[in-house]
Amino acid sequence: MKYSIISFAFFLSVFNSSAQNLNYAVHGTYANAVKKEKITDAKTMSDIIPYYPASWIMKYNSAEIVVTTGGKTLKAEAKDYQLDSAQTNLLNTATLGSDISINIDYEYKNAVTDNTETGTMNYSTTVIPEIEADYIGGHEALMEYIKKNGIDKIPEKDPKHAIEASIRFTVNEVGEISNAKISRASDDPKTDNLLLDIINKMPKWRPAENSKGIRVKQEFVFNVSNRGGC
Repeated sequence: MKYSIISFAFFLSVFNSSAQNLNYAVHGTYANAVKKEKITDAKTMSDIIPYYPASWIMKYNSAEIVVTTGGKTLKAEAKDYQLDSAQTNLLNTATLGSDISINIDYEYKNAVTDNTETGTMNYSTTVIPEIEADYIGGHEALMEYIKKNGIDKIPEKDPKHAIEASIRFTVNEVGEISNAKISRASDDPKTDNLLLDIINKMPKWRPAENSKGIRVKQEFVFNVSNRGGC
């Protein structure tokens, strides 16, 4: 049995331009998020993983924590629901933007057959700032800026023609846009350059802050698609 957990508590709004039939969204570069203070204080798996199913796990064969920071990956493995000192120390090395993976092999009792079976649980999360960066004027104003300056200027295509593009960018410590780049190109360079240009010319944001109130960088991604999702 494989068990996975998906969190929808992330900064994401999808808008649609009916004329273009395009979906577009801006969100943080993560699916699940955790704040530094939470992982620093964590003592058990359930302190990190929401809705952790501790009640029906009979035995742990392995419980691995993987932390990736700046391209460097470190691991610590135990055999229990409780975090051991090595895993706690590893979590303390995580910084803003670090990716954390938890991989658990366990045994449980099948409610139908009453047999003991093995399963796996895989959960990934990213360390985010205590206060996330925010477009001045709010997310609705951000979407309006993107629509007016970019989406509405994209030439209409045949519905069978795919438009799928992604622009990754950073909101720096003073709220300015930096390091904007095309991470997924469509088959239309003019469209890609238009989207990149509106991100580079975007007005300032309120920068993110860590738990000490210090302004920090945060990465985001801007997606555009006519394939029914972003």
